[in-house]
Amino acid sequence: MNMPASDVLKTNSLSPNNFSHLEFNTRDLKPQLEYFSDVLGMPLVSIRWADKTESSVRAMLKLNEHAMISFLCTLRTPSEVELGVTHSENPGDATTTGTVQHTALNVDSIEDLLAIRDRIRSRGVHCVGPMDHGFCQSIYFLGPDSLALEVATLTTDDMTQWIDPNVAEAIGLSAEEMIKLGR
Repeated sequence: MNMPASDVLKTNSLSPNNFSHLEFNTRDLKPQLEYFSDVLGMPLVSIRWADKTESSVRAMLKLNEHAMISFLCTLRTPSEVELGVTHSENPGDATTTGTVQHTALNVDSIEDLLAIRDRIRSRGVHCVGPMDHGFCQSIYFLGPDSLALEVATLTTDDMTQWIDPNVAEAIGLSAEEMIKLGR
């Protein structure tokens, strides 16, 4: 299943080209905004009533020119955290089906990764890593509401390393199915 790295990122003729925003629920918006602005350097770009109601607030922080991180604050949001069910306790732990296990953000270099790790730690936030995954290095930490976060940087442009045919086979994907998936 080895393919040229230039072919790995090719997609179907119609597919999304980036994400617009990732939105997380929170019961306390202010700590989220302070954390993502101070610790991760994301500026606030929007704060307003959500969906024209006065019972929910949506705030958005700029990730880059095309994408944002968004928080929806409503009193209906449960505040209980159950590690391993609602939230993972570490980057490899389980959460319930349909939830986000963790959110990974990108930086351009190992130097940037180490600099952001140091900034995170300087704010008193426990941060693990960098961990070498073979194709990228990552750091892991928790945000407010036990939001599991990662910052990563690619260490190779040979993305063929990302496909392990033995793993594909182990989860029941045939060679034909892999081709259908774009591999």
